[in-house]
Amino acid sequence: MNANQEKPIIYLSARKVQGGAELARQLTFFGFECQAFSKQSALLAAMYTRAPFAVLLGEAGLEDCTAEQILPLIGKLSRGPLLYLTSSLSVVQQIHLMKIGVSDFVYFPLDIQKLIDRLDVLLEQSMSIPYRVLIVDDSDAMGKVSANILIKAGMEVQVLKNPLDVFFPLERFSPDIVLMDVYMPQCSGDEIAKVIRQYTQFDSVPIVFLSTETNRIKQLMARSMGGDDFWVKNMPEEELIASVNMTCARYRSLRRWMSCDSLTTLLNHTHIIDFLERSVARSKKEALSLSFAMIDIDHFKKINDNYGHSIGDQVIKSLARLLRQSINGEGAAGRYGGEEFAVVFTETSLVRAAQKVDDWRKRFSELIQSSNDIQFQVTFSAGVATLKNNMDAAQLIDAADSVLYQAKHAGRNQVGLHQA
Repeated sequence: MNANQEKPIIYLSARKVQGGAELARQLTFFGFECQAFSKQSALLAAMYTRAPFAVLLGEAGLEDCTAEQILPLIGKLSRGPLLYLTSSLSVVQQIHLMKIGVSDFVYFPLDIQKLIDRLDVLLEQSMSIPYRVLIVDDSDAMGKVSANILIKAGMEVQVLKNPLDVFFPLERFSPDIVLMDVYMPQCSGDEIAKVIRQYTQFDSVPIVFLSTETNRIKQLMARSMGGDDFWVKNMPEEELIASVNMTCARYRSLRRWMSCDSLTTLLNHTHIIDFLERSVARSKKEALSLSFAMIDIDHFKKINDNYGHSIGDQVIKSLARLLRQSINGEGAAGRYGGEEFAVVFTETSLVRAAQKVDDWRKRFSELIQSSNDIQFQVTFSAGVATLKNNMDAAQLIDAADSVLYQAKHAGRNQVGLHQA
């Protein structure tokens, strides 16, 4: 979430919710804004002013109306999810409440971490990121026709006339799909596709050939050079839009499973290192600042020993969520391994990166973790280094790791800076 964007707001609507104040506090740590209401008039006035991302409604209702009385009114003013906080419900009761607007049920005793996990999923579903389409076609007219169709459908499109220049938009625009003309004067589409496939970072980007070629054998030969499909040019608009949507959705899902850690949904070890290596190369080429942080949860073995591995996973997920929501598109965060995380700060100085990490450290230390009826807090230590002349990615990792080691031995819950 960018700093200029409004935080998603959640309205907590209830006469009284056990742990409601703590819930509101925890939600703010994870990038949500939370407002509590106990009266119908105040809730409805707020909803008229600003529609919430989600509403949490307690089964006891509000001071001046029951939950069933307020549900239809909330449904008219908000299209977001409505979560019903309850102690227990029969299947018949759940079906009835779903018919009048409830989308999810949250049960007492309230597990705040699970609730935030659910809100994360709902937020991700609501934030549909437009598909990015790169069209490579030497014909201005044909490229613009396809581009206009896809732009009207809500997609982001770049048109490239010279296929030999394809690597710059591949790296900077990061397309979800490449629509490639087959017959171009500089080189054929299948030839440039074969070159693109030499670079592993573009393996998961589908290349679809667009051509008037109808010979099936020639189509298959082109696909064998590195393309994923072959579509005939001048197909109906709705067919083009549907084909791009389906292909992008499928490959986005595949890329997520390929590149992300299954527990945290951050980049996995391989892909965070790959991102760092590419960022180092770009920073050297363009003389840009680059900083890197290693973060390690303090006394993690004790957490597993005292509370169990499922609680340890919960702690890892809570830190991952904080990193994911705080990186703000200024780099990338990944799970380096176990309870250790790596963060790449593009175009960021050492001091600025260290300030960000220290802010995360303070926020993380204030989060309340829970295991059954036991509540506890966790801290992390970190090391931050910046790219120096002649450094490669491995040396940058070693530099951050060395000051992380020093921070651990200096008492933990602190951020070390590599000053060499």
